[in-house]
Amino acid sequence: MKKGMISLVALLLAIILSGNVYSQSAFSINVGASFPLSDFGEDDLDDDDAGLAGRGLCLGAKFLFPINDKGLGLYFGADLNYNPLNSEVRDDIEDELDEFEINVDDFRKYINIPVTGGLTYSFSGNQKVSFFCDLGIGFNYLKITDEEYEFENEETKMIFDPSTQLAYKIGGGLLLNDKWRIGLHYNGLGEHDVEGKFKYSDGDTEKFKLGDLKVSLLTLTLGIKL
Repeated sequence: MKKGMISLVALLLAIILSGNVYSQSAFSINVGASFPLSDFGEDDLDDDDAGLAGRGLCLGAKFLFPINDKGLGLYFGADLNYNPLNSEVRDDIEDELDEFEINVDDFRKYINIPVTGGLTYSFSGNQKVSFFCDLGIGFNYLKITDEEYEFENEETKMIFDPSTQLAYKIGGGLLLNDKWRIGLHYNGLGEHDVEGKFKYSDGDTEKFKLGDLKVSLLTLTLGIKL
């Protein structure tokens, strides 16, 4: 995976720095909503593949490098997607653990940071509205925040290991007045091993492995081209 990413970055840089770049590059930032899909958004506690993730927030930035005057270009960007556990799932877990007098001090949250690069294409509808589409590949960094429980004044913390996998992104949207960008993108962010360690109040630790988690997201964003 590392060799593939190095090759991708080298290719993008070679094109960007060569005479093939048609005009000056641009930069955009965006903010919006992140919707978990498929296994990642499954809320069935009895499903071993369920990610139990809820709706969240997406922040991102993108460099745009036109190649010609026909609308074809390259992009390189990164996003941060923050998704807490589904609110109904949190309520169900708390209800079940209350029977055993176990309190949840902090639920896990999912942080996905995909970094992708690839092709972008734009075409005009009229003087004020244009359309664009993106297709890119790269990698996704997944970090699951710690989850903490308390039972009989003893605290237990689940500490999750970070994971990195190949990822891809595809989508498009509207470009208004060559400045405002409304985008809808599907993010296939890889299948990650969910593992880590329990840390107990006395300092002892114990490793755990929950299985594989396939992460996919749909993002709806509003951006501005700077």
